Order: sequence, then structure tokens, then C-alpha cells
Amino acid sequence: MEATTSNLANLQTPGHKRMSLGTRAFEVPGGQPGETELTTFSQIDFSQGPLQPSANPYHMALEGSGFFAVEGPEGELYTRNGTFHVDERGILQSNEGYPVAWESRGTPIDATGEAISVDGSGQVRQGRTEIGRLRLVGFTAPEKLALLGAGYFQAPRSAGEEAPIAIVRHKMLEGSNVQSIDELVAMISIQREFEAARNVMQLIDQSYGRLTSR
Repeated sequence: MEATTSNLANLQTPGHKRMSLGTRAFEVPGGQPGETELTTFSQIDFSQGPLQPSANPYHMALEGSGFFAVEGPEGELYTRNGTFHVDERGILQSNEGYPVAWESRGTPIDATGEAISVDGSGQVRQGRTEIGRLRLVGFTAPEKLALLGAGYFQAPRSAGEEAPIAIVRHKMLEGSNVQSIDELVAMISIQREFEAARNVMQLIDQSYGRLTSR
């Protein structure tokens, strides 16, 4: 229910990726024969969200697999949310103020100068001035990325960095890949399953009550 509620809450969040929970049964090491336990794990759907036009010249989206890299407080982070802006020093930043990472960089962006242009490879220009190329990152095992919140991911070595298969779309934003109808149906199903499980537990409790009252 928490995962479904989070998905619905982020329905309008750019670059948000749908989260779901699953369960897996496994045999208990050293336990009795046939003894099993259940573990819960999260899954993130990295499928493409819809591309939506934006009038902001610093907004960008990725079409295809890959992430924008930003410089987080404790190292590089990765996001699909391209709602960037430029501060008074000419630093391209995320909503949270994390500087966007570059593969190569020339001069800072002039916040009062000409509008920037960004090509499909992430090359940024301002008029005739080459600003640099954005750092885009792909992963061989994106399912191993750790979600930190606010649409940022941290990558362990096991995620396997690789060249991204993504095209930068300038003055566009990637919408959330959450489908509201699917989430509402899932919420109703979860509530019904919870009620059914609670009824079963109440019946078991009543049965034990009758046994112990004799």
C-alpha cells in the first residue's frame, strides 16, 4: 500500500519511476526440512515515461535508457528528472541544488546571455560558445541501483556502469511512468486482500478462544 500510495503521489513528478513490492520464499538454512520464510523486496520499473514539452530552456529529458549524473553531497547521483536551472554563477543545477555533472566543460553558462541549445548527445552551446557535454550514464544492472528519494539513485559497483542508450531532448521533460488507473485498481485489490487476511486471522483467533475456554 505504501508503494502504491507513493506512486500516486508522484504521478506528476518528472522522471518518477514506478515502484512495486514483491515477495520471495526461500528455505531457512539449517532449519527443519521444508521450513521456508518470506522476504519482501522492492522493484523499480525503469520503462520510458511520456515526453512533455517545456518552455524552460534549462529543462531536459532523456529518451531511452540512461541517467543524468549530478554531484551529490557524498558522491555522484543519478536521476531522470531534468528540471534543471542555472544560478547566478552559471552553474547548471538540479531542483535540490546539486550541480549537474559534465563529461567536458568549457565556460560557465551566462544566466543573462543568449538561450542555450542542447543536442541529442548532451552537447550544450550558448550562441557560438561551446559550454560542454553533459555526463550521461547507463547501467548493465539498473535493478541494483539504490533509490535515495526525490528521484535520485546511487550506484554500487555491481550496477555496472556503461554507455547510455539515450537521446537528450531539449526543452522537454519526461513524465512519470505511473498509470493512475493501474494504481487505483492495485489499491482496491490490496485493501480487499487485507480485509480477507484480517477475517481469516479473526476466525483463527475465535477458534483458539473456543478451544482454550473449555
